[in-house]
Amino acid sequence: DCLAAVPGSRERIFIATKVGIRSGYYDHSPDYIRQSLRGSLDRMGIDSVDLYQLHRPDPLTHAAETAAALDELVDEGLIKTVGVSNYYPQQTLALQKYLKAPIVSNQIAISLLRLDPIYEGAAGGRASSEAATCDAGDGVLDQCLELGITPLSYSPLGGGWLSGRREVSGDTNPAVKRTLDALREMAPAYGGATPGQLALAWLLAHPAKIIPLVGSNDPAHIHEAAGAANITLSRTDWYKLWTAARGAPV
Repeated sequence: DCLAAVPGSRERIFIATKVGIRSGYYDHSPDYIRQSLRGSLDRMGIDSVDLYQLHRPDPLTHAAETAAALDELVDEGLIKTVGVSNYYPQQTLALQKYLKAPIVSNQIAISLLRLDPIYEGAAGGRASSEAATCDAGDGVLDQCLELGITPLSYSPLGGGWLSGRREVSGDTNPAVKRTLDALREMAPAYGGATPGQLALAWLLAHPAKIIPLVGSNDPAHIHEAAGAANITLSRTDWYKLWTAARGAPV
């Protein structure tokens, strides 16, 4: 256990974990929420977690039951804050209605190849096909701004495509090719930044203060990703990348 091996490390590490996915179904029942947390605490050898997140919405558990269980765990000091993951705005509001503790984060898939969270009822869409460029957004980032919720971005490089390290072929989605071309064309203006760094900088520029979640298996990739924090995209370049990903003008 790395926490036990390095004295004082727990105090310097923010620990987040999730609950809700079981084998073949979702479960936000109070008993499972408590059971899952206890298992996480025992495995890590700690007394509390800093952020406890509901992994995906569970249609079969009333939000009031889930909220009551989470509030009890906060009151007991076993969790410090509550977050959700893959929640749409109305699902977040339904939970918050019954929850005393504030919802501090929503972990969502957002990148230049998944634009849905940016706008509600406007041209946004998922850049997964040419026809998707006019899909309506889901409004998650607007809600994050409204309620002070921090968006956590998983797959911020679009499944690795935006790193520029995956092989692009004739079968590769046109949106990937367009976006990579735009990222590479822009690189000289930003000191030769990598496509991945510029893609992360694009997320960091949003006023909702998106926190990209990057893989931690390779120290070199962590170092590269950290470099994105030093890049400030111009408004014009931000929109150039958005337009390339959408395949349509603003």
